[in-house]
Amino acid sequence: HTLQQAFGSTMGYIVPADAPLPKVDEARFRSLALDMQQFDVYAHRIQAKHALFIFDSCFSGTVFSSLRGRSDFVAEKARQPVRMFITSGSADEAVPDQGVFSHAFVDGIGGAADLNLDGFVCGTELGEYLSERVVNYSRNSQHPQYGRVRDRSLDQGDIIFSVSKDARAPALI
Repeated sequence: HTLQQAFGSTMGYIVPADAPLPKVDEARFRSLALDMQQFDVYAHRIQAKHALFIFDSCFSGTVFSSLRGRSDFVAEKARQPVRMFITSGSADEAVPDQGVFSHAFVDGIGGAADLNLDGFVCGTELGEYLSERVVNYSRNSQHPQYGRVRDRSLDQGDIIFSVSKDARAPALI
C-alpha cells in the first residue's frame, strides 16, 4: 500500500494480514505495516557480500526513493559487494498475485536473461529482461523496477546466476 505523507511525498508499505486498512485506522496501520524505506536499513545490516531483494507485490516500486569459464567482468562483479532490489511493479501499481512477473523471473534466471550469452545472468541483465518482458506481456500495465542501494560501498558488484547447460536450476553465485 502507498500513503501520502504530510510533507507531500509518498511512502510504500508491505502490509501484513493483520493490519487494518489505513482508512479505518491509519495509526495502527502505520504501526503494523513495514515501510519500504526500512529495507534500506536491512540491506545495510546484512553482512553478506551480495544480497538480492525481490518484491513481487503491489506498489513495491517505492523501494527505489570459484566460477569456471567466467569472464573478468563477471569475476569482478562477483567480488564486489552489492545490495540489489527488483520489484514487480512501480510505486503506484497494483500487480496481480498470479502475474507474468514470477514466470518471467524464473525464465530469466534459467537463462533467458543471459543477454550476452556468456553463461551467466547478472542482476542488471535480469532487471532489463524483466522490464522488457513484463511490460510487454502485461500490455503496459505492469512496470518492474530494479537497481542498487545508494551507497558507494554496496553498489559496485552485481548478483550473478550461473546458467546450467543441462536445464538444472540456476545457481546463485
